[in-house]
Amino acid sequence: MGGIEGLPLQLMIVILVATMGAGILIGWMNSIEAPQSIGEVTVDEDCIEVREDGYLDGFTVTVTDQDGNLLEGATVVLDGLNVTNEDGTPHGKTGLNGKVSFSGLKIDPYGSGTVGFINVLVTKTGYTESNDVKITVIL
Repeated sequence: MGGIEGLPLQLMIVILVATMGAGILIGWMNSIEAPQSIGEVTVDEDCIEVREDGYLDGFTVTVTDQDGNLLEGATVVLDGLNVTNEDGTPHGKTGLNGKVSFSGLKIDPYGSGTVGFINVLVTKTGYTESNDVKITVIL
């Protein structure tokens, strides 16, 4: 005769609850979005030479997301070689074009004929990875 006529009531309840629970979990997992990440970080100058007064010429940093789209609102911080600007630690946020420009940067102390690096650190809320790039500086 029927297949479920002989199953105990408790077993039928367990099967029903397990099926509903699995359905809820699968629905919840399908609604989770993949985390976003910072893609490429580029600087328009690969190598910068320090002027005799200890200042650097300006440059621009461009940030994209994992899909190559320009990333607005990413925080870019420069670190290394005691680089400063009039506000202290140089930092800025990318605009609609995914770019932030830096100028008025000073290296202190600096020597002649040596090479150092400035780290470009990029972060953005909701993005899982921070990408960093190094700018070569001829002191």
